[in-house]
Amino acid sequence: MVWSHASLAFAGLTMVLSPSGQPVAAGGEALFSGTLTNTSATDKVFLNDIAVTFSADPQSDTALSSNAFFANVPGILLPGEVYDGPLFRVSLSGASAAANYTGTVTLRGGADIVASGSLASAGITVLATPVEQWRYRSFGDAAGTALAADEGDWDGDGTLNLMEYALGLDALTPDASGLPAPMVVSDHLTLSYVPSAADVQYVIESTTDFLQWGTADVEAVAVVNPVPPNRVTFRYKNAVSSWGRAFIRLRVVRAGL
Repeated sequence: MVWSHASLAFAGLTMVLSPSGQPVAAGGEALFSGTLTNTSATDKVFLNDIAVTFSADPQSDTALSSNAFFANVPGILLPGEVYDGPLFRVSLSGASAAANYTGTVTLRGGADIVASGSLASAGITVLATPVEQWRYRSFGDAAGTALAADEGDWDGDGTLNLMEYALGLDALTPDASGLPAPMVVSDHLTLSYVPSAADVQYVIESTTDFLQWGTADVEAVAVVNPVPPNRVTFRYKNAVSSWGRAFIRLRVVRAGL
């Protein structure tokens, strides 16, 4: 007699990660949480396997801790049952570059203990860049929202979040007074600031009409014993007494963009 087994089909499972991006430092682990829902009204679903794949090179830098999944999540979801809580952990190599690693998590299983069908998949991002680390330290679970994005203004003080990060300001508390302010020094319009991030570019620009901003008329100024020591200073090249009006500003952009 020959025995054979055919895995039974399962009606459906939904997986929603909250959020789908999680911060992690090199050598650490990112914990992903979310909701699993057995959408069948009649069949239980067996959760038999979980896998995470990352695109390109980061695959070798990451590792899924499948034990964390099965230690938290029930192996079987009854009809209509919902699980909400920790799902899985992804570790990052201690030698990994400070980058964001994107991939896909897939749950496999079905209507019995040996089923291996794909039940649900979701995109994930392991966030290892300094700015994303800061974003999650600042905004917590709301870090993935528009209000916490680079161009958002969480505290409503008129300073975008990326600028708050670049200058070491508090993105949760209105503190526009901490922004660098232009001033006239030795007959030159001058702007000083203290860079606080390694993964943004600081650009000093000038204009005379608010229409054309550029760096051509801006120059660095050597300051003896600046306070604090990493403070940098730039100025508009032309002396105040020689022009009618001019404006100077600091702009920050993500490094490499």
